[in-house]
Amino acid sequence: MMNKNQYKPQRTQKAQKNKSFNSVFSVFQWLKSDFCFFFSVLSVVIVSFVFVSCQKTSEPPPAKKDIKVVAVINGEKITEDEFKREFSVLRKKQDTDDAVEREQLKTLRKNLLEQFIEKRLLLQEARKSNISITENELDEAVKKMTGGYPPGALEGMLKNEKISMAEWKGKIKENMLIERLVANKYKGSFDVSDKEIDSYFKSNFKDFVKPLKVHVLQIVVKNEEDALNVRSELLSGKDFEKIAREKSIGLEAEKGGDLGFFSEGQMPQEFDNTIFKLKVGEISHPVKTSYGYHIFKLIERKEPKKIDPAEAKENIRRILMKEKYGEALKKLLASLRENAKIEIYEDRI
Repeated sequence: MMNKNQYKPQRTQKAQKNKSFNSVFSVFQWLKSDFCFFFSVLSVVIVSFVFVSCQKTSEPPPAKKDIKVVAVINGEKITEDEFKREFSVLRKKQDTDDAVEREQLKTLRKNLLEQFIEKRLLLQEARKSNISITENELDEAVKKMTGGYPPGALEGMLKNEKISMAEWKGKIKENMLIERLVANKYKGSFDVSDKEIDSYFKSNFKDFVKPLKVHVLQIVVKNEEDALNVRSELLSGKDFEKIAREKSIGLEAEKGGDLGFFSEGQMPQEFDNTIFKLKVGEISHPVKTSYGYHIFKLIERKEPKKIDPAEAKENIRRILMKEKYGEALKKLLASLRENAKIEIYEDRI
């Protein structure tokens, strides 16, 4: 996230003093249990267990799994298993392979651990401050984030990343908790005046240009042979959208492979390297990614265009608010680190 600190095995800092804050939102629902039914079932289980134990006294108890820890933050453990799981996702997103140098992998691991530590510190502080997110708020946030996806598309994407829906929602909730924590601690710090907006525009007017946007169709298949066959069909004059609906495994297949308009940097780098070199109507050679083999067709280009101050105002406001939020987050993390007890086991990273 913010700073990349030097690591030392079993590093210890001062324990943080507890701070109390008023709860902003708090909604909890508890389910009641039928205790009579519970205890009757429990009795049957115990009797059965005793009977089986008498029959098989010679069998040794199952061995306990040795849980390794990569770091401990204020007494809270980060296990090797959860670290490896996140590292696997990170490598997949960055499309790295086994040929990556050891130093690069080491840097990736240290950066990931840094993110783990910072997030854990912030979530601990959110708990201490009684910050909460209701289920309705979480559902609303998820709804906004998934509004543009066709039915089943999100599930397919998560399955490809090997992340469950519950895990994904959990990560969103954590981010919301952190945002609310920072907002509560630095109330009023993110307000942006018209004077600040005008000043920013004058200093950065060259940046206020609507970038080149392209409208693209794509077909995704599992292997290179299929990709080459599909490309041959397209070059022979067959309809791109029809073939996309029939053969593409992409999320947008039902829309004829339509990716809509986007600018450089909004899609994976492999896309940009090919798409922005195409001419209108041109069909690309197969492009390999972790999802499969992609074939693109450029439909339309919207050339760059200057943005006037009024049109840029809200965008500038968001930029400045984001900068102020970043500074507040950095300040909070520095304070939390100073008072935290952190132990790191570098040999397990």
